[in-house]
Amino acid sequence: MGANTADTWWASALRSVVGGRRVILAGTVAAAWTEHLPVLHDAGAADLLVVATEGAGVGPQPAAPTVVVTPPVGLPLMERIHFANRALEEPSPEVVEAVRDFDPDGTAVVIGTFLNSASHLDGRPFLAYRRPEWVALEDKVVVDAFWDRAGVARQPSVVVPLADAAQAAPSLDRGQGTVWAADARDGFHGGAEHTHWVTDEQSASQAHAALAEHCDRVRVMPFVDGVPCSIHGMVLPDGLAVLRPVEMVVLRRILDDGSREFFYAGCSTFWDPPDDIRTQMVDVARRVGAQLRAEVDFKGTFTVDGVAAPDGFWPTELNPRFGAGINTIARAGGDVPILLINEVVGSGLPLGISAPDLERELVSVADAHRGGGTWKPGLSSPVAVDDRPAVFESGVWRWADDDDDQAAIAGTIMAGESIVRCRYVPGPTPVGPSTGERAAAFWRFAAAEFGTPTADLSPAGPD
Repeated sequence: MGANTADTWWASALRSVVGGRRVILAGTVAAAWTEHLPVLHDAGAADLLVVATEGAGVGPQPAAPTVVVTPPVGLPLMERIHFANRALEEPSPEVVEAVRDFDPDGTAVVIGTFLNSASHLDGRPFLAYRRPEWVALEDKVVVDAFWDRAGVARQPSVVVPLADAAQAAPSLDRGQGTVWAADARDGFHGGAEHTHWVTDEQSASQAHAALAEHCDRVRVMPFVDGVPCSIHGMVLPDGLAVLRPVEMVVLRRILDDGSREFFYAGCSTFWDPPDDIRTQMVDVARRVGAQLRAEVDFKGTFTVDGVAAPDGFWPTELNPRFGAGINTIARAGGDVPILLINEVVGSGLPLGISAPDLERELVSVADAHRGGGTWKPGLSSPVAVDDRPAVFESGVWRWADDDDDQAAIAGTIMAGESIVRCRYVPGPTPVGPSTGERAAAFWRFAAAEFGTPTADLSPAGPD
Protein backbone atom coordinates (compact mmCIF):
# COMPACT_ATOMS: atom_id res chain seq x y z
CA MET A 1 0.00 0.00 0.00
CA GLY A 2 0.96 3.60 -0.01
CA ALA A 3 0.49 4.36 -3.71
CA ASN A 4 -1.02 7.78 -4.29
CA THR A 5 -4.80 7.52 -4.10
CA ALA A 6 -5.47 10.13 -6.78
CA ASP A 7 -5.78 7.61 -9.63
CA THR A 8 -7.66 4.81 -7.86
CA TRP A 9 -11.36 4.01 -7.98
CA TRP A 10 -11.70 4.19 -4.21
CA ALA A 11 -9.88 7.51 -3.77
CA SER A 12 -12.86 9.84 -3.69
CA ALA A 13 -14.73 7.67 -1.18
CA LEU A 14 -11.82 7.73 1.27
CA ARG A 15 -11.20 11.44 0.76
CA SER A 16 -14.86 12.21 1.48
CA VAL A 17 -14.58 10.38 4.80
CA VAL A 18 -11.14 11.32 6.16
CA GLY A 19 -10.06 14.41 4.20
CA GLY A 20 -8.97 17.17 6.57
CA ARG A 21 -10.02 15.22 9.67
CA ARG A 22 -8.33 13.49 12.58
CA VAL A 23 -8.58 9.69 12.31
CA ILE A 24 -8.43 7.08 15.07
CA LEU A 25 -7.63 3.49 14.07
CA ALA A 26 -8.91 1.18 16.80
CA GLY A 27 -8.49 -2.54 17.40
CA THR A 28 -6.21 -5.50 16.55
CA VAL A 29 -2.39 -5.33 16.95
CA ALA A 30 -0.57 -2.07 16.31
CA ALA A 31 1.48 -3.52 13.45
CA ALA A 32 -1.69 -4.34 11.50
CA TRP A 33 -2.41 -0.63 11.03
CA THR A 34 1.04 0.29 9.71
CA GLU A 35 0.22 -0.32 6.05
CA HIS A 36 -2.97 1.76 6.25
CA LEU A 37 -1.31 4.97 7.45
CA PRO A 38 0.17 6.03 4.06
CA VAL A 39 -3.18 5.40 2.36
CA LEU A 40 -5.00 7.60 4.86
CA HIS A 41 -2.38 10.32 4.63
CA ASP A 42 -2.70 10.27 0.83
CA ALA A 43 -6.48 10.53 1.24
CA GLY A 44 -6.05 13.73 3.25
CA ALA A 45 -6.26 12.61 6.88
CA ALA A 46 -5.05 15.48 9.05
CA ASP A 47 -3.61 13.38 11.87
CA LEU A 48 -3.70 9.78 13.06
CA LEU A 49 -3.89 7.90 16.36
CA VAL A 50 -3.67 4.12 16.74
CA VAL A 51 -5.44 2.32 19.60
CA ALA A 52 -4.20 -1.29 19.54
CA THR A 53 -6.23 -3.78 21.59
CA GLU A 54 -4.20 -6.96 21.02
CA GLY A 55 -0.67 -5.80 21.74
CA ALA A 56 2.03 -4.37 19.51
CA GLY A 57 2.23 -7.35 17.15
CA VAL A 58 5.10 -8.43 14.93
CA GLY A 59 6.59 -6.28 12.18
CA PRO A 60 6.92 -2.54 11.54
CA GLN A 61 5.03 -0.38 14.02
CA PRO A 62 2.81 2.56 12.98
CA ALA A 63 4.51 5.91 12.42
CA ALA A 64 1.84 7.61 14.53
CA PRO A 65 1.04 8.04 18.22
CA THR A 66 -0.02 4.63 19.53
CA VAL A 67 -1.62 3.38 22.73
CA VAL A 68 -1.38 -0.37 23.24
CA VAL A 69 -3.66 -2.64 25.26
CA THR A 70 -2.15 -6.10 25.76
CA PRO A 71 -4.38 -9.15 26.31
CA PRO A 72 -3.46 -11.69 29.01
CA VAL A 73 -0.88 -14.20 27.82
CA GLY A 74 -2.19 -17.48 26.46
CA LEU A 75 -5.76 -16.50 25.62
CA PRO A 76 -7.33 -18.76 22.96
CA LEU A 77 -8.14 -17.03 19.67
CA MET A 78 -11.81 -16.27 20.30
CA GLU A 79 -11.25 -15.15 23.89
CA ARG A 80 -8.55 -12.83 22.58
CA ILE A 81 -10.98 -11.36 20.04
CA HIS A 82 -13.67 -10.83 22.68
CA PHE A 83 -11.10 -9.22 24.97
CA ALA A 84 -10.16 -6.82 22.16
CA ASN A 85 -13.80 -5.92 21.53
CA ARG A 86 -14.40 -5.24 25.21
CA ALA A 87 -11.34 -2.99 25.25
CA LEU A 88 -13.19 -0.72 22.81
CA GLU A 89 -16.63 -1.04 24.37
CA GLU A 90 -15.25 -0.24 27.84
CA PRO A 91 -11.95 1.58 27.17
CA SER A 92 -9.36 1.81 29.91
CA PRO A 93 -8.47 5.17 31.48
CA GLU A 94 -5.22 5.08 29.50
CA VAL A 95 -7.11 4.72 26.22
CA VAL A 96 -9.65 7.40 27.13
CA GLU A 97 -6.89 9.83 28.06
CA ALA A 98 -5.02 9.22 24.79
CA VAL A 99 -8.19 9.62 22.72
CA ARG A 100 -9.22 12.85 24.44
CA ASP A 101 -5.74 14.34 24.20
CA PHE A 102 -5.67 13.55 20.48
CA ASP A 103 -9.25 14.64 19.77
CA PRO A 104 -10.40 17.10 22.43
CA ASP A 105 -13.52 18.24 20.57
CA GLY A 106 -14.73 14.68 19.79
CA THR A 107 -14.91 15.09 16.01
CA ALA A 108 -12.42 12.43 14.86
CA VAL A 109 -13.35 9.68 12.42
CA VAL A 110 -13.00 6.31 14.19
CA ILE A 111 -12.23 3.27 12.06
CA GLY A 112 -12.32 -0.19 13.62
CA THR A 113 -11.63 -3.72 12.50
CA PHE A 114 -14.08 -6.03 10.77
CA LEU A 115 -14.80 -7.75 14.10
CA ASN A 116 -15.65 -4.58 15.99
CA SER A 117 -19.11 -4.50 17.54
CA ALA A 118 -18.73 -1.26 19.51
CA SER A 119 -20.82 1.60 18.16
CA HIS A 120 -18.55 4.30 19.55
CA LEU A 121 -15.21 4.93 21.23
CA ASP A 122 -15.58 7.26 24.21
CA GLY A 123 -18.56 8.92 22.51
CA ARG A 124 -17.05 9.12 19.03
CA PRO A 125 -19.06 7.01 16.53
CA PHE A 126 -17.25 4.29 14.64
CA LEU A 127 -17.50 4.75 10.89
CA ALA A 128 -18.98 1.24 10.75
CA TYR A 129 -19.55 -1.54 13.26
CA ARG A 130 -21.24 -4.90 13.53
CA ARG A 131 -24.89 -4.37 14.44
CA PRO A 132 -26.31 -6.81 17.05
CA GLU A 133 -28.77 -8.21 14.50
CA TRP A 134 -25.87 -8.94 12.14
CA VAL A 135 -23.77 -10.63 14.81
CA ALA A 136 -26.77 -12.76 15.81
CA LEU A 137 -26.78 -14.49 12.41
CA GLU A 138 -23.25 -15.79 13.01
CA ASP A 139 -24.68 -18.17 15.64
CA LYS A 140 -24.15 -21.69 14.32
CA VAL A 141 -27.51 -22.90 15.62
CA VAL A 142 -29.60 -20.36 13.66
CA VAL A 143 -27.84 -20.38 10.30
CA ASP A 144 -29.56 -23.44 8.79
CA ALA A 145 -32.94 -21.72 9.14
CA PHE A 146 -31.37 -18.74 7.38
CA TRP A 147 -30.15 -20.98 4.51
CA ASP A 148 -33.73 -22.24 4.15
CA ARG A 149 -35.16 -18.71 4.02
CA ALA A 150 -32.57 -17.77 1.40
CA GLY A 151 -33.25 -20.86 -0.73
CA VAL A 152 -29.75 -22.29 -0.23
CA ALA A 153 -29.30 -26.08 -0.42
CA ARG A 154 -27.65 -27.53 2.69
CA GLN A 155 -26.92 -30.76 4.50
CA PRO A 156 -29.50 -32.03 6.99
CA SER A 157 -28.96 -30.93 10.56
CA VAL A 158 -30.57 -30.72 13.97
CA VAL A 159 -30.20 -28.24 16.80
CA VAL A 160 -30.45 -29.97 20.17
CA PRO A 161 -29.42 -29.48 23.78
CA LEU A 162 -25.82 -30.56 24.15
CA ALA A 163 -26.89 -33.50 26.30
CA ASP A 164 -28.92 -34.91 23.35
CA ALA A 165 -26.25 -34.54 20.66
CA ALA A 166 -24.86 -38.07 20.90
CA GLN A 167 -28.32 -39.54 20.46
CA ALA A 168 -29.07 -37.31 17.46
CA ALA A 169 -25.76 -37.88 15.66
CA PRO A 170 -26.11 -41.42 14.18
CA SER A 171 -29.05 -40.52 11.94
CA LEU A 172 -27.02 -37.71 10.35
CA ASP A 173 -23.77 -39.60 9.81
CA ARG A 174 -22.85 -39.97 6.09
CA GLY A 175 -20.19 -42.51 7.01
CA GLN A 176 -17.42 -40.33 8.42
CA GLY A 177 -18.99 -38.98 11.57
CA THR A 178 -20.71 -35.74 12.43
CA VAL A 179 -19.68 -32.19 13.29
CA TRP A 180 -20.96 -30.49 16.43
CA ALA A 181 -20.91 -26.69 16.53
CA ALA A 182 -21.63 -24.71 19.69
CA ASP A 183 -24.24 -22.00 20.01
CA ALA A 184 -23.23 -18.40 20.67
CA ARG A 185 -24.14 -18.33 24.35
CA ASP A 186 -20.68 -16.98 25.20
CA GLY A 187 -20.36 -14.85 22.06
CA PHE A 188 -19.75 -15.54 18.38
CA HIS A 189 -16.93 -17.94 17.54
CA GLY A 190 -14.97 -19.00 14.47
CA GLY A 191 -11.59 -20.30 13.40
CA ALA A 192 -12.80 -23.88 14.06
CA GLU A 193 -13.08 -23.19 17.80
CA HIS A 194 -15.97 -24.88 19.64
CA THR A 195 -16.47 -27.12 16.61
CA HIS A 196 -15.83 -30.86 16.98
CA TRP A 197 -15.58 -33.80 14.61
CA VAL A 198 -17.29 -36.75 16.30
CA THR A 199 -16.78 -40.28 15.03
CA ASP A 200 -17.54 -42.61 17.95
CA GLU A 201 -18.68 -42.77 21.56
CA GLN A 202 -15.32 -41.69 22.90
CA SER A 203 -15.06 -38.59 20.70
CA ALA A 204 -18.69 -37.79 21.50
CA SER A 205 -17.89 -37.87 25.20
CA GLN A 206 -14.85 -35.65 24.68
CA ALA A 207 -16.81 -33.18 22.56
CA HIS A 208 -19.52 -33.01 25.21
CA ALA A 209 -16.97 -32.30 27.95
CA ALA A 210 -15.24 -29.56 25.90
CA LEU A 211 -18.44 -27.88 24.73
CA ALA A 212 -20.18 -27.95 28.12
CA GLU A 213 -17.99 -25.02 29.18
CA HIS A 214 -19.17 -22.85 26.28
CA CYS A 215 -22.71 -23.60 25.16
CA ASP A 216 -26.18 -24.94 25.92
CA ARG A 217 -27.13 -26.17 22.45
CA VAL A 218 -25.28 -27.53 19.42
CA ARG A 219 -25.95 -27.94 15.75
CA VAL A 220 -25.24 -31.50 14.61
CA MET A 221 -24.64 -32.09 10.89
CA PRO A 222 -22.84 -34.70 8.79
CA PHE A 223 -19.08 -34.48 8.37
CA VAL A 224 -18.57 -33.66 4.68
CA ASP A 225 -15.17 -34.50 3.22
CA GLY A 226 -13.73 -32.05 0.74
CA VAL A 227 -11.88 -28.75 0.47
CA PRO A 228 -12.88 -26.22 3.15
CA CYS A 229 -13.59 -22.94 1.38
CA SER A 230 -15.51 -19.69 1.45
CA ILE A 231 -16.92 -17.04 -0.82
CA HIS A 232 -17.35 -13.34 -0.07
CA GLY A 233 -19.94 -10.84 -1.11
CA MET A 234 -20.28 -7.10 -0.56
CA VAL A 235 -23.68 -5.48 -0.09
CA LEU A 236 -23.45 -1.97 -1.56
CA PRO A 237 -26.11 0.76 -1.80
CA ASP A 238 -26.81 -0.14 -5.44
CA GLY A 239 -26.49 -3.92 -5.36
CA LEU A 240 -24.26 -6.87 -4.59
CA ALA A 241 -20.71 -7.76 -5.63
CA VAL A 242 -19.65 -11.42 -5.32
CA LEU A 243 -15.97 -12.36 -5.34
CA ARG A 244 -14.02 -15.51 -6.19
CA PRO A 245 -13.82 -18.62 -4.00
CA VAL A 246 -11.11 -18.81 -1.35
CA GLU A 247 -9.59 -21.97 0.12
CA MET A 248 -9.68 -22.06 3.91
CA VAL A 249 -6.72 -23.92 5.34
CA VAL A 250 -8.44 -26.18 7.85
CA LEU A 251 -6.08 -28.97 8.80
CA ARG A 252 -6.84 -32.05 10.88
CA ARG A 253 -5.27 -33.86 13.76
CA ILE A 254 -5.91 -37.31 15.23
CA LEU A 255 -5.15 -37.26 18.94
CA ASP A 256 -3.63 -40.07 20.97
CA ASP A 257 -7.04 -41.09 22.25
CA GLY A 258 -8.35 -41.44 18.67
CA SER A 259 -10.45 -38.28 18.66
CA ARG A 260 -10.15 -35.77 15.84
CA GLU A 261 -9.93 -32.00 15.77
CA PHE A 262 -9.76 -29.13 13.29
CA PHE A 263 -6.94 -26.59 13.08
CA TYR A 264 -7.83 -23.40 11.21
CA ALA A 265 -4.66 -21.93 9.71
CA GLY A 266 -5.23 -19.26 7.09
CA CYS A 267 -6.49 -19.10 3.52
CA SER A 268 -5.37 -18.74 -0.08
CA THR A 269 -6.64 -18.16 -3.61
CA PHE A 270 -4.29 -20.55 -5.40
CA TRP A 271 -6.96 -23.27 -5.27
CA ASP A 272 -9.60 -23.41 -8.01
CA PRO A 273 -12.81 -25.40 -7.52
CA PRO A 274 -14.41 -27.13 -10.51
CA ASP A 275 -16.39 -24.70 -12.65
CA ASP A 276 -19.77 -26.08 -11.60
CA ILE A 277 -18.92 -25.71 -7.91
CA ARG A 278 -17.66 -22.17 -8.45
CA THR A 279 -20.95 -21.32 -10.18
CA GLN A 280 -22.86 -22.85 -7.28
CA MET A 281 -20.82 -20.87 -4.72
CA VAL A 282 -21.49 -17.60 -6.54
CA ASP A 283 -25.22 -18.37 -6.62
CA VAL A 284 -25.20 -19.11 -2.88
CA ALA A 285 -23.47 -15.80 -2.16
CA ARG A 286 -26.02 -13.88 -4.26
CA ARG A 287 -28.92 -15.50 -2.43
CA VAL A 288 -27.32 -14.86 0.95
CA GLY A 289 -26.54 -11.21 0.18
CA ALA A 290 -30.10 -10.55 -0.93
CA GLN A 291 -31.48 -12.22 2.19
CA LEU A 292 -29.14 -10.28 4.49
CA ARG A 293 -30.23 -6.99 2.94
CA ALA A 294 -33.91 -7.90 3.20
CA GLU A 295 -33.84 -9.27 6.76
CA VAL A 296 -31.40 -7.03 8.66
CA ASP A 297 -30.54 -4.14 6.29
CA PHE A 298 -27.02 -5.50 6.07
CA LYS A 299 -24.24 -3.35 4.62
CA GLY A 300 -20.67 -4.28 3.80
CA THR A 301 -18.89 -7.59 3.45
CA PHE A 302 -20.06 -11.08 4.37
CA THR A 303 -18.71 -14.55 3.82
CA VAL A 304 -20.25 -18.00 3.44
CA ASP A 305 -18.02 -20.84 4.63
CA GLY A 306 -18.45 -24.44 3.60
CA VAL A 307 -16.94 -27.49 1.95
CA ALA A 308 -16.44 -28.18 -1.75
CA ALA A 309 -17.19 -31.90 -1.96
CA PRO A 310 -17.58 -34.22 -4.96
CA ASP A 311 -21.35 -33.73 -4.76
CA GLY A 312 -21.26 -29.93 -4.57
CA PHE A 313 -20.68 -27.01 -2.24
CA TRP A 314 -22.22 -27.40 1.18
CA PRO A 315 -22.41 -24.28 3.36
CA THR A 316 -21.56 -24.67 7.04
CA GLU A 317 -21.60 -21.16 8.48
CA LEU A 318 -22.41 -17.56 7.73
CA ASN A 319 -20.16 -14.70 8.81
CA PRO A 320 -22.01 -11.39 8.35
CA ARG A 321 -18.67 -9.61 8.31
CA PHE A 322 -15.39 -9.24 6.47
CA GLY A 323 -13.26 -12.39 6.51
CA ALA A 324 -9.59 -13.12 6.02
CA GLY A 325 -10.15 -14.33 2.48
CA ILE A 326 -11.14 -10.95 1.07
CA ASN A 327 -7.98 -9.42 2.49
CA THR A 328 -6.01 -12.13 0.70
CA ILE A 329 -7.83 -11.31 -2.54
CA ALA A 330 -7.10 -7.60 -2.21
CA ARG A 331 -3.46 -8.02 -1.15
CA ALA A 332 -2.61 -10.34 -4.02
CA GLY A 333 -4.26 -8.08 -6.57
CA GLY A 334 -2.52 -4.77 -5.99
CA ASP A 335 -2.84 -3.88 -2.33
CA VAL A 336 -6.36 -2.49 -2.52
CA PRO A 337 -7.11 -1.13 1.01
CA ILE A 338 -10.07 -3.46 1.36
CA LEU A 339 -10.45 -3.02 5.12
CA LEU A 340 -10.88 0.74 4.69
CA ILE A 341 -13.20 0.22 1.73
CA ASN A 342 -15.30 -2.18 3.77
CA GLU A 343 -15.67 0.40 6.52
CA VAL A 344 -16.98 2.93 4.00
CA VAL A 345 -19.47 0.41 2.58
CA GLY A 346 -20.49 -0.77 6.05
CA SER A 347 -21.34 2.79 7.00
CA GLY A 348 -23.79 3.03 4.10
CA LEU A 349 -21.77 5.69 2.26
CA PRO A 350 -21.32 5.45 -1.52
CA LEU A 351 -18.09 3.87 -2.68
CA GLY A 352 -17.70 5.66 -5.99
CA ILE A 353 -18.08 2.48 -8.07
CA SER A 354 -21.15 0.42 -8.95
CA ALA A 355 -21.60 -3.06 -7.53
CA PRO A 356 -21.24 -4.77 -10.96
CA ASP A 357 -18.11 -2.77 -11.75
CA LEU A 358 -16.62 -3.53 -8.33
CA GLU A 359 -17.28 -7.23 -8.85
CA ARG A 360 -15.62 -7.23 -12.26
CA GLU A 361 -12.65 -5.27 -10.92
CA LEU A 362 -11.97 -7.47 -7.90
CA VAL A 363 -12.74 -10.82 -9.52
CA SER A 364 -10.62 -10.21 -12.62
CA VAL A 365 -7.67 -9.06 -10.53
CA ALA A 366 -8.08 -11.91 -8.02
CA ASP A 367 -8.22 -14.56 -10.75
CA ALA A 368 -5.08 -13.15 -12.37
CA HIS A 369 -3.09 -12.64 -9.14
CA ARG A 370 -3.18 -15.41 -6.55
CA GLY A 371 -2.01 -15.16 -2.97
CA GLY A 372 -2.35 -16.30 0.62
CA GLY A 373 -0.63 -18.76 2.87
CA THR A 374 -0.96 -20.41 6.23
CA TRP A 375 -0.86 -18.73 9.62
CA LYS A 376 -2.16 -19.06 13.15
CA PRO A 377 -2.97 -15.92 15.14
CA GLY A 378 -2.37 -16.36 18.84
CA LEU A 379 0.28 -19.00 18.31
CA SER A 380 3.66 -17.63 19.44
CA SER A 381 7.27 -18.42 18.63
CA PRO A 382 10.18 -17.85 21.01
CA VAL A 383 12.25 -17.15 17.89
CA ALA A 384 11.55 -13.85 16.12
CA VAL A 385 11.61 -14.03 12.31
CA ASP A 386 10.59 -11.24 9.94
CA ASP A 387 9.68 -12.42 6.41
CA ARG A 388 12.60 -14.82 6.05
CA PRO A 389 12.58 -16.63 2.68
CA ALA A 390 12.06 -20.38 2.51
CA VAL A 391 12.07 -23.12 -0.12
CA PHE A 392 9.51 -25.90 -0.55
CA GLU A 393 10.87 -28.98 -2.32
CA SER A 394 9.99 -32.66 -2.25
CA GLY A 395 7.18 -31.92 0.17
CA VAL A 396 9.45 -30.29 2.77
CA TRP A 397 10.09 -26.68 3.78
CA ARG A 398 13.57 -25.38 4.56
CA TRP A 399 15.21 -22.02 4.97
CA ALA A 400 16.57 -20.55 1.75
CA ASP A 401 20.35 -20.19 1.57
CA ASP A 402 22.72 -18.15 -0.55
CA ASP A 403 22.95 -20.88 -3.20
CA ASP A 404 19.21 -20.89 -3.91
CA ASP A 405 17.94 -19.19 -7.03
CA GLN A 406 15.41 -16.45 -6.30
CA ALA A 407 12.86 -18.32 -8.38
CA ALA A 408 13.01 -21.18 -5.88
CA ILE A 409 11.71 -19.05 -3.00
CA ALA A 410 8.26 -20.50 -2.29
CA GLY A 411 7.33 -18.54 0.82
CA THR A 412 8.32 -15.94 3.38
CA ILE A 413 8.02 -16.79 7.05
CA MET A 414 7.19 -14.51 9.97
CA ALA A 415 7.18 -15.63 13.59
CA GLY A 416 7.08 -13.96 16.98
CA GLU A 417 4.57 -12.78 19.55
CA SER A 418 1.13 -14.21 18.79
CA ILE A 419 1.81 -15.03 15.14
CA VAL A 420 3.43 -17.75 13.06
CA ARG A 421 2.89 -17.35 9.31
CA CYS A 422 4.08 -18.52 5.93
CA ARG A 423 3.01 -16.34 3.00
CA TYR A 424 3.24 -18.24 -0.30
CA VAL A 425 5.06 -16.76 -3.27
CA PRO A 426 3.25 -16.90 -6.65
CA GLY A 427 5.13 -18.83 -9.31
CA PRO A 428 6.54 -21.66 -7.20
CA THR A 429 3.04 -22.13 -5.76
CA PRO A 430 0.89 -24.00 -8.30
CA VAL A 431 -2.52 -22.65 -9.28
CA GLY A 432 -5.41 -25.11 -9.14
CA PRO A 433 -4.68 -27.73 -6.46
CA SER A 434 -5.44 -27.34 -2.79
CA THR A 435 -2.61 -25.90 -0.70
CA GLY A 436 -3.41 -28.21 2.21
CA GLU A 437 -0.36 -30.48 1.78
CA ARG A 438 1.91 -27.43 1.55
CA ALA A 439 0.36 -25.98 4.70
CA ALA A 440 0.65 -29.19 6.72
CA ALA A 441 4.31 -29.44 5.68
CA PHE A 442 4.90 -25.88 6.87
CA TRP A 443 3.48 -26.66 10.30
CA ARG A 444 5.81 -29.64 10.60
CA PHE A 445 8.64 -27.26 9.78
CA ALA A 446 7.32 -24.74 12.34
CA ALA A 447 7.19 -27.44 15.01
CA ALA A 448 10.87 -28.20 14.44
CA GLU A 449 12.02 -24.57 14.17
CA PHE A 450 9.77 -22.76 16.65
CA GLY A 451 8.41 -25.48 18.91
CA THR A 452 4.78 -25.05 17.85
CA PRO A 453 2.51 -28.01 18.71
CA THR A 454 1.78 -28.69 15.04
CA ALA A 455 3.92 -31.64 13.93
CA ASP A 456 0.97 -34.02 13.53
CA LEU A 457 -1.36 -31.99 11.30
CA SER A 458 -2.69 -33.38 8.03
CA PRO A 459 -4.56 -31.72 5.12
CA ALA A 460 -8.24 -32.03 4.38
CA GLY A 461 -9.16 -35.03 2.25
CA PRO A 462 -9.51 -38.78 2.73
CA ASP A 463 -7.35 -40.25 5.50
